[in-house]
Amino acid sequence: EEAGHIQPRAVFTEEMREAGYEILAPQMSPIHFRFLTPLFATAGLKVRVLEHTSRTSMEVGLKYVNNDSCYPAIVVIGQLLDEFISGRADPDRTAVGITQTGGMCRASNYAALLRKGLRDAGYPQVPVIALSVQGFEDNPGFRLGVTHIHKAIQAFVIGDAIQSMLLRVRPYEATPGSAMDLYRTWDGYVQEWITSGRVAALGGRVSYGKIIRECVRAFDALPLRDIPRKPRVGLVGEILVKFHPDANNHAVDVIEAEGCEAELPGLMQFFHNSVATAAWDKENLGIEGKQRYIMPIVLWALKKYEKPVHRAFAATNGKFEAHRPIEEMIERSQDIARLGNQAGEGWYLTAEMVDMIEHGCPNIICAQPFACLPNHVVGKGMFRALRTRYPQANIVAVDYDPGASEVNQLNRIKLMLATALQDPQARDGDILQLVDAEEPASCGGSSSVMLGMPTIPSRRAAFR
Repeated sequence: EEAGHIQPRAVFTEEMREAGYEILAPQMSPIHFRFLTPLFATAGLKVRVLEHTSRTSMEVGLKYVNNDSCYPAIVVIGQLLDEFISGRADPDRTAVGITQTGGMCRASNYAALLRKGLRDAGYPQVPVIALSVQGFEDNPGFRLGVTHIHKAIQAFVIGDAIQSMLLRVRPYEATPGSAMDLYRTWDGYVQEWITSGRVAALGGRVSYGKIIRECVRAFDALPLRDIPRKPRVGLVGEILVKFHPDANNHAVDVIEAEGCEAELPGLMQFFHNSVATAAWDKENLGIEGKQRYIMPIVLWALKKYEKPVHRAFAATNGKFEAHRPIEEMIERSQDIARLGNQAGEGWYLTAEMVDMIEHGCPNIICAQPFACLPNHVVGKGMFRALRTRYPQANIVAVDYDPGASEVNQLNRIKLMLATALQDPQARDGDILQLVDAEEPASCGGSSSVMLGMPTIPSRRAAFR
């Protein structure tokens, strides 16, 4: 018999799936997660990804989530609860899905926090589908076969490729808006392909390798301006805040608006790091021995999915670069953060910064969400070691929480970009003007604080 304080959980049943229950899923990575709706539809599941969060939903999160919880928990849970409170979702015909990592991170508690929030808000009947590799919970109505997992990996690999190519070409597009138009076209093609295996515009049935080749050729053929490559600025940090534009206050847009080229790590690389630590765990923590042999096979299989992207990128003569192998990232970062640092992003966050610096992207924004202790350790805590090894490293930590000032975030980013944009031809007297706290937090504030920091003349208008 269960203890009195344990609350029974609502289970997503087979009858709910057959009745057409809608499943709400929070946003994380806009490019990748747009492929989830057609993917789950092939499994008979009606999934709606909540693409945007708002100030209102964050206020809902603050109301129903413990204030000591991390910023990503407030963003995600507030976004889901707001759908019911606003009346956009029917609590009697809707379930919610959320990941459960099972690791040393508050993300392991998201499902429990979400259930408590639903009860407190008056919706205890809403099933919470906690998705985990370990299979912590059973929901009979939510089943994915090997075919769907196979297609999900393919979709995320394609998402990584499109993300890399879009960020690479958008700052140089000859016709404003042409890169986004091309992205929207291929977003539609990939969704069509996930649904049926066919793309009408490409002549019918298309293989996985062909859709990747054609996509890369299309981005490679996009007309670009013939100008020198702009300073590259990487965005790393906690996984949700790093990828979710609304959670990081559109940091990528700020980077591009200030005349730089943004760079994001791949989402698949995050999964690579999870399986790459198995041997270390066995040697040092006594983790079950079979994982030591299974995980290398899993990593090998994941790399096989990425081979078509590597081949297609290689044909672009260096315009597009594939992500480095996880083994190389481990080797280059272990004297700074060892594999035992596995809480949150763990050693992988440090490895991302090392990888960016060593491959031409020394300017880095580290997104630091409120109450994310692992991020403090392996992110901000590694800055001194990184700057010692790489004197050219230009790294800034930007704090994100529901009460953070957007003006302060924007100014910290602009100060870092001022260093990235330094030019020996900059004239004395050229100044960087930062947004005043009295002005709206946008890239184009008319009033500014004069800091007397030199920058190149061509960027003065953009900074103002």
